[in-house]
Amino acid sequence: MNKRYTSLATTIIRNMYQVLFDVNTTILLMDKECRVVNIWSNVSASQEFILDVNVGDDLSEDWAGENAFQQALKTNQFVELKSGIEALNKSDNMYNMAAPIHNAYDEVIGCLGVIGPITDVNMNVIRGTLKISIAALEGQGKAGEFKADYDRVYNQLLGSMETIPLGTIVTDNKMTILHVNDATQKIFGDQSKDIVGKRVDEYLNTGNLFQKMRDEGRTLFDEEMTFEMPDGKVNCEVIVSLVKGEENESVQGLIIKLKNAEYMSKFKKSKGDKIAYFQFDDVIGNSGKLQEAIRLGKIAARSTSNVLILGESGTGKELFAQSIHNHSARREGPFVAINCGAMPSGLIESELFGYEGGAFTGARKDGQPGKFEQANGGTLFLDEIGDMPLNVQVSLLRVLQNKEVVRVGGNSIIRTNVRVIAATNHDIEKEVQENRFRKDLYYRINVFSIRIPSLNERIEDVLPLSELFLKRYSVMLNKYITGIDPIAKQALISHNWSGNIRELENVIERAVNVTRGNEIGIEDLPTNFKVLGTGETIEEEEQHLRKITLVQEMEKMAIIEGLKKCKGNISKTADMIGMGRRSLYRRLKVYGIDNLTYKTK
Repeated sequence: MNKRYTSLATTIIRNMYQVLFDVNTTILLMDKECRVVNIWSNVSASQEFILDVNVGDDLSEDWAGENAFQQALKTNQFVELKSGIEALNKSDNMYNMAAPIHNAYDEVIGCLGVIGPITDVNMNVIRGTLKISIAALEGQGKAGEFKADYDRVYNQLLGSMETIPLGTIVTDNKMTILHVNDATQKIFGDQSKDIVGKRVDEYLNTGNLFQKMRDEGRTLFDEEMTFEMPDGKVNCEVIVSLVKGEENESVQGLIIKLKNAEYMSKFKKSKGDKIAYFQFDDVIGNSGKLQEAIRLGKIAARSTSNVLILGESGTGKELFAQSIHNHSARREGPFVAINCGAMPSGLIESELFGYEGGAFTGARKDGQPGKFEQANGGTLFLDEIGDMPLNVQVSLLRVLQNKEVVRVGGNSIIRTNVRVIAATNHDIEKEVQENRFRKDLYYRINVFSIRIPSLNERIEDVLPLSELFLKRYSVMLNKYITGIDPIAKQALISHNWSGNIRELENVIERAVNVTRGNEIGIEDLPTNFKVLGTGETIEEEEQHLRKITLVQEMEKMAIIEGLKKCKGNISKTADMIGMGRRSLYRRLKVYGIDNLTYKTK
């Protein structure tokens, strides 16, 4: 039982105790395992009615014998027994009654009960008071849970706004600004506290523009606007969406997205900055293997040893590297990343170790520091280290052993203080055995290894990740997508994710782009995804349909006849011929039928 319910119970049961007041009555709050969470009793109780019970005691049947608390939890019902609980009290002149407590999801989380002497007191009053108290406890607890759920979803939405390079302003129905993201603050050069609480037209000096849009229910898409701000003009492409509740409900506010070219340019450049943006909280997923990787990552963060991250391409190795850095003692230092596989072999040494002026044709006159110097005092992330040329591996080993670099074309020794995190998608031990990777370097970087599971090993995380990407790209592409339909969800779960999270993100981004409705369907996924129940891909199903038999020819004629009668309306045609709308769309594509042809017929 969580602290919210325990805290609520204290107030409610204090009132309940006053109603039931009897110096010999005891009230017990139990968790779902039938352990005592709290006790309300009177120190002036008669000796024969004092209970031998303490917080934490187990009142399950195995320990305390049959009792109302254990039975209420077991049967999920109100239970009353005309007897005492032998393990707590030897008196026969006692009753015990209890009823289960439910959370917002109707799960039993504990029970509340009363133990007292059997007297002439109206037992109906005791029963009624107990039931009313539990109803009050459940009602207030559920309200708190619903609010917590709402706050969590709302905060996730606000969090997704921070991941895109668009300024975002959220208003209420009075056009008061409720929230701005970091991009908005940077575009206008103001802090959140200077923006939130103001009317949006007042802040942006737009007269009554946004108020009129709210009143008229109008939206905007990529409209160029210039805002006259105190520090000068700010040019933006503006997207305005309406916030509505239920269908036909009035507009509750606006979401204003601002695309500013100057900020976009800075944002893109910042990707090359020496900053780690991700934390372990940004790692989405609950699978056992992923949680173990996170656990090891947090241990690695507390260490100063070099780390080797293993995992297939697209599993999020850099996200883990950044998270380790941000949880380490070096978090205030730079985080510098280099992809060893993307660098031409002739350039990688100068990139890693730097070069002196004139070291080679095209070199800068004053030279350039390498990644080791740039990462001094922080972390250097060597991605795809398995692709590093052997001759560079020798130089890297020397730097790791001596903690000093010599620039290409130079003689001066430069001391470095760098923690190295390396990553590879290769079977590095096999590379060592086949002499494609130096054994001594492998031992130097593989002090602490962490394996990131592939997406196929954590299928239970596919849907949470899909929902995250869906929210992100719905905001970025200014589309209102409510979710993913069950057939598409099944297709996502059963797909072989050879490209891991990167592939999943691309699939969801594509689906948000191409969907015609408010829900991602199977037809919005690439053609190599399986159709639920058939084992065929969408493409295979369409090829199968192209083999038109006599029955299929009749089906084609029925579709055309239906389109004629329904004047090209897809929904009405589907109902008329007894076919799902999505199936009808696929048939139209296979048979080469254009429903618009029948609109005016």
